[in-house]
Amino acid sequence: MIWKKMLRACVATALLMATAAQAETVLRFGHPNVAGEMSTKLYDEFVTRIAERTDGEVTIQVFPGEQLGKETEMVQQLRDGVLDMTAASMAATSTLVPAMEIPSAPFLWENWLEAEAVISGAAMQPAFDELEEKHNIIPLTKIWYWGWRNFTLSEKPVRTPQDMAGLKIRVPESPVWVEMIRGIGAAPTPIPFSDVYTALQQGTVDGQENPIPTIYARKFYEVQNYIVMSRHMLQNNLILMNKDSMARLDPRHQRIILEEVGAASAKMTLLQQRAEENMLKEIAASAEITVIDDPDRVAFADVTTEAVFAALAERWGEDRIATVRENIKATRGQ
Repeated sequence: MIWKKMLRACVATALLMATAAQAETVLRFGHPNVAGEMSTKLYDEFVTRIAERTDGEVTIQVFPGEQLGKETEMVQQLRDGVLDMTAASMAATSTLVPAMEIPSAPFLWENWLEAEAVISGAAMQPAFDELEEKHNIIPLTKIWYWGWRNFTLSEKPVRTPQDMAGLKIRVPESPVWVEMIRGIGAAPTPIPFSDVYTALQQGTVDGQENPIPTIYARKFYEVQNYIVMSRHMLQNNLILMNKDSMARLDPRHQRIILEEVGAASAKMTLLQQRAEENMLKEIAASAEITVIDDPDRVAFADVTTEAVFAALAERWGEDRIATVRENIKATRGQ
């Protein structure tokens, strides 16, 4: 009788230990965004939902605002297994797989729906396969709508590429931005994102470009006099995970993570698109800034799109560029 009681006690202890072990699954999630941005709110929401749906067996520790490094550095940490999850633009991910930058080409898209279809479809799949096979990274979602990028400028209104000749424009340290600004005839000036406000304020650069929600959240409009609605690039981000970190999870927990991040992605598209319009109105009403909503987009496209593809054909792969562009034409035809 005693040995049976001891056996039951041992089994109970083992079950408790197993439960405790499950509860200790903690994932590290680093991202570059700050309070006030839509993404930050939605990251926190899906982190909470995952903890709730797994009964606390999976928790996600969040490190916002570039606490763990720049966007590209966190992508590298993800590859190395230092981080379990990160949020990154496709351009930042191109530091590992250059072809991930193709959707950032200027004036490539007519609308979001075609971009969403092509990015999440077969045309971009080889780049995602390379990200997984060579760098051990998988997408939890290929779609995280950020917005159309537009120029802001300090002293000079711009409607044509000629108006930008000689201006110093802050760009990310990414080839597609550098080549685009060169095509326009301006001077691309790489500056860390955290220093952009100060660079604009001090006149280190004449302008910058970002989606309206970023311009709003980072208050760039406070130190700029013009917003040019060029819509020259579409920024789509990704939620990425280390493949080994995902494989260590129970399949049920894997499914929950994919479901919650996918739901947040759909919500992000809806809320961010609505926010773009409202934020622009608020900026125009609250700041001494002129919104130029009629730039010659055709003229800008003429001096940038093909120039960028030609300059980066070797980096991105001519076959991959061709596949994406053919897929865009087919999508428009539908």
